[in-house]
Amino acid sequence: MKNKLALQVAKAAENYRATERSFPEAEKIAQQDYEDLMSIAVMIENCEEAKKIARAMHQLDTAVRDVIPDEPYYYFTELYV
Repeated sequence: MKNKLALQVAKAAENYRATERSFPEAEKIAQQDYEDLMSIAVMIENCEEAKKIARAMHQLDTAVRDVIPDEPYYYFTELYV
């Protein structure tokens, strides 16, 4: 990835997935959350419509949405929601 905002989201996804979980079912949930975050990073990298990216961010659970760095989060959500 070359887009700065996409790289920030991808790094946040990696850090989120690397967090230790206390019970086995949490690993499955964390993997799905990781995939959701990575799909947003790919959307940003592919210059998809900003409104679609903002909607994807808003559809995440709050705990997952909170791991997105401020710069990409506010870039898309402040302008397009």
